[in-house]
Amino acid sequence: KADQMQPKPSKANRACKSKKSIDPQNIAPAPYFHYTDRSREVDEDPLTPLAPPYRIPNFLVKLFCILSRDDLRHIIKWLPHGRSWRIIDPVEFEMSVIPTYFGHSSMNSFLRQVNGWGFKRESFRRGL
Repeated sequence: KADQMQPKPSKANRACKSKKSIDPQNIAPAPYFHYTDRSREVDEDPLTPLAPPYRIPNFLVKLFCILSRDDLRHIIKWLPHGRSWRIIDPVEFEMSVIPTYFGHSSMNSFLRQVNGWGFKRESFRRGL
């Protein structure tokens, strides 16, 4: 029937129709991100706190502090390319490092936090 109401297109549909299509010739070449490898840079002021005063630092700040300590490199360290890290001695890490920084001594809890922050586990090749 002609007198029946037709559904109105949603705002999202109208917005999609009104936008111009993307011209493939104007897309920037890969990579679309800019990565700067800072793994070999020296921290000029390593004693400057990464978290604001009177705040408990979050997981990433604590993990970065752990990885920045030279005296823990036999337990946990950055890999040579500087984009990932590895726990060398899991038993020592669980017994001494986790309780110092996280208030518990559970490797499973630490790994849940690591996974929760989006870190991915890699299988390591020999020599790393």
